Amino acid sequence: MSTRSDPARALDRAAGRLLHHLGEAAEVLLPVECAVCGEPATGLCRVCRLLLRRACARPFEASSAATLLEPPLPVTAAGRYAHELAVCLLAFKNAGRTDLAPALAAGLATALHAAAREWPPGPVLLVPVPGAPAALRRRWFDPVRLLLEDCARRGVLPPGARPVRGLRHRRAGILPAGPAQKRLGRSARRGGARGALRATVPTGAPCVVVDDVLTTGATLTEACRALRAAGARPVAAVVLAAVRPPVPRPEADPPGGPGPGEYRL
Repeated sequence: MSTRSDPARALDRAAGRLLHHLGEAAEVLLPVECAVCGEPATGLCRVCRLLLRRACARPFEASSAATLLEPPLPVTAAGRYAHELAVCLLAFKNAGRTDLAPALAAGLATALHAAAREWPPGPVLLVPVPGAPAALRRRWFDPVRLLLEDCARRGVLPPGARPVRGLRHRRAGILPAGPAQKRLGRSARRGGARGALRATVPTGAPCVVVDDVLTTGATLTEACRALRAAGARPVAAVVLAAVRPPVPRPEADPPGGPGPGEYRL
């Protein structure tokens, strides 16, 4: 069931095509450089593209690092929020480098397919966490939604998965914007996120929450709360990057290689 009218969807598609053509025109008029190393005449050079691909090649279970995720929920991350992945995400979100969307969407698609092995059979709704109203006004695009739409357009989503715009902010200003949110402590993050979102999804629908960066898990907790309040059933979450690595096993455990969802620094 769609939550938007046909004219609104048509307007979104027209705006997306316009932005795409404007981006192509800008590449002709303005110099382009690699978002990571600065090499001229390329959005992402061959070496940095390869490094980004490697950073997202081994998705891992990251919920153990989300200290504010309540109740527990499986969270799959494409990679660690560091190096090329962090630089590309920041350029994409804060510098308007939408030319990086295909490369980042490929990493997200890898994580979605890895997570889909544990999803319930049948159709699943992919619900992106919306950007804060102030950030949306500044960027003129919603980063996570744009990446999911890129995956859908290229046909690389898991079978039966469909992105929907099921979450919205309840009102502007309920969450501190950008850097202010990052500076909040544990209790402030938990309290700041509570009640921020509302959901419009079919009752009983299995949903996978999709976000860009996992920090404490407070945002995922609020997204799941809103979905449950609307009658949906959150079954998992997928993020492009996790700030913290999964919690390592105690040293007393038997020696051996890292287990599933674990890696060594």
